[in-house]
Amino acid sequence: MNIIKFDFNEMVALQGNQVMTTSLKVAEYFGRSHKNVLRAIKNLECSDDFTKRNFELCFEINNLQNNKPQPFYKMTKDGFIFLVMGFTGKAAAQIKEAYINAFNWMAEQLIKMQHSYMKQHNDLMLEYMKEKDIASLSGRLLRKWQDKKPTYQSRMKELEEQGQIKLLV
Repeated sequence: MNIIKFDFNEMVALQGNQVMTTSLKVAEYFGRSHKNVLRAIKNLECSDDFTKRNFELCFEINNLQNNKPQPFYKMTKDGFIFLVMGFTGKAAAQIKEAYINAFNWMAEQLIKMQHSYMKQHNDLMLEYMKEKDIASLSGRLLRKWQDKKPTYQSRMKELEEQGQIKLLV
């Protein structure tokens, strides 16, 4: 299979804090006529809210068409993916496959992070419970000691008194 090179530096540009591309670049990259790309965008069955957030209708002066304004769309990454997921052909198939691979990689990273978090959490909880049990046992033993201590002290005092030799005077 002949792999099509996807040069993101040519395809996308940073505008403000958004990564954007245009319908003109999509037409060029996918070997489609621009009017067909415009029609595909207009026929997308996405919500008005999604369209407003991800597609912006613009115009540029086309010197080849008597300086008439030529419509084109600026689109976000989400708009681009939504659009090209409906395309067919080698380039579209490779974009879809790359998108799926990237999605799966990200899901794997999130699962690894979650497992790492859960392991750390479980290890910490186990250590906490052990220390709590030791402290609790120590507390119970200290309480027992406090209860028995006066008895031991009293018995030691009695034995000390018995052990004293008393002189008869």
